[in-house]
Amino acid sequence: MTVCWHQAVVIVTLACVNGCSSLLPSERAEMRSPFSDYLDAEIRYSQAVPGVTRRADLFSLGFDPLAQGNGKMLSFIDLRLMFVQPNVPIDYLPDGLVQCLEAKDRCVGYAFEFNKTDSQRVGSFWADILNFRKQREVQGWTFRAVFVLVDDTLVHKVSNGEPNIRRLEVKRNPLGPLQGAGEFFSDQLK
Repeated sequence: MTVCWHQAVVIVTLACVNGCSSLLPSERAEMRSPFSDYLDAEIRYSQAVPGVTRRADLFSLGFDPLAQGNGKMLSFIDLRLMFVQPNVPIDYLPDGLVQCLEAKDRCVGYAFEFNKTDSQRVGSFWADILNFRKQREVQGWTFRAVFVLVDDTLVHKVSNGEPNIRRLEVKRNPLGPLQGAGEFFSDQLK
C-alpha cells in the first residue's frame, strides 16, 4: 500500500515538472464587438463618410451603442469638452466640428472602444509559484472611434488604437515568497 502511494507521488511530481508551464494561470479580456480584429474595425470605420453617412448607416456598420454595446452617447457639451481646447482658436478645428458647435443641441456623438487581449503567464512554473519571477505575455488589439453627427448625418470622425499589442511584463521578487511579507504583517497589526 505504501509503495503505491509513493509511486503515485512520483508520477504526479513528474507530471508537474514536465507540464508545469501549462499550470500557470492565463487570462482573456475582451470588450464585445461586432469586429473580428483590428483590421475589420478599421475597414468598417473607413466606410463611414462625413457628409454622406446617416445614423442608421453608422449603426449597420457595427457602431451602434445600443445593439453592439461598448459605446458612449455624447452630448454637445461632451463633444465640446473633448475637442475644444482653451488655447486653440475655433478656426483650427475641422469643419465638421465647427458645424457641430454651431448646431449645439442638434449635435450628438458616439465614442466606442473595442479590444481583445490574451494574457498568458510564461516562464518557470517554480519561479512563478514561489513568487521569485512572474512573466506575462500580452497580445491583442484595441480600436477607439468617435463619431460626431448633426441632424442624423455624420460630420466628423476620428479614430486611434493599437493594431498589434505585444508586451512582455516581468515582475521580479528577489526574496520570493518572503517579498511583501513585511507589508502583510504590518497590515495584520493594524
